[in-house]
Amino acid sequence: MLFDEEYRKLVDYICEKGEMVEGKVRTVYADGTPAYYKQIVGYQFRLDNAGDEAFLITSRKAAWKSSIRELYWIWYLQSNNVDELVDLGCKFWNEWKQEDGTIGKAYGYQIAKKTFQYQNQLDYVIGEIKNNPNSRRILTEIWIPEELEQMALTPCVHLTQWTVLNGKLYLEVRQRSCDVALGLVANVFQYQVLHKLVARECHLSCGDLIWTIHNAHIYDRHLEDLQKQVKETGREKPRLDLGEAGLENFHQKVRVENYHPLDNDYKYEVAI
Repeated sequence: MLFDEEYRKLVDYICEKGEMVEGKVRTVYADGTPAYYKQIVGYQFRLDNAGDEAFLITSRKAAWKSSIRELYWIWYLQSNNVDELVDLGCKFWNEWKQEDGTIGKAYGYQIAKKTFQYQNQLDYVIGEIKNNPNSRRILTEIWIPEELEQMALTPCVHLTQWTVLNGKLYLEVRQRSCDVALGLVANVFQYQVLHKLVARECHLSCGDLIWTIHNAHIYDRHLEDLQKQVKETGREKPRLDLGEAGLENFHQKVRVENYHPLDNDYKYEVAI
């Protein structure tokens, strides 16, 4: 399986080559203990997104339905309202909900911003792919310096760049900080789906999904179990079925078939 293999290689690389970070850190576990981690700086992998393989790990079960709902909330609803996400059936952001019910000026709030003559960043991507496919300026960015203090959590995945080459749409995603045990598992699948949906909207096939990470890390309470987890994977390839999904309804239409992850008890604490 494509993603299982890349995931294992990344975990092994961090465990073998990474440096342990201790001392003063921002992140803590729910019990207040500092969340130390082993990290590497600078990592990239590519996944051929032309086929129907779902980029999900099979070494444990991934919450792919919630991941799709979060993607819809950010990119199509372009919302920062946590209750709207909960209504969709996803609780990913409950821990960062502010008094006003939002996550501040983060994620969907930024995607909704007018870009040149386009209503929002997603419209800009689609419009430029259709009307100016040779452009090297087809990108989105949600790391906005003057508004970082008004975000409940600064974005981890913050930039996408899209390129049309020989009738194929390529997508590069940049992630400034990557929680390998939890965040990466959801994020890669989300952007695989977004890649396919935008390609469909623009009548193109998919090229590679290129994933670039600045800081990839495994938290200390995750290290031992994650090393064990990646040693085995499921035997069958999960299949992504978009059906008749469009950008307006993909949270209801996208399906994953033949997904049989290993039945194990690996659970990872969230570091906040």
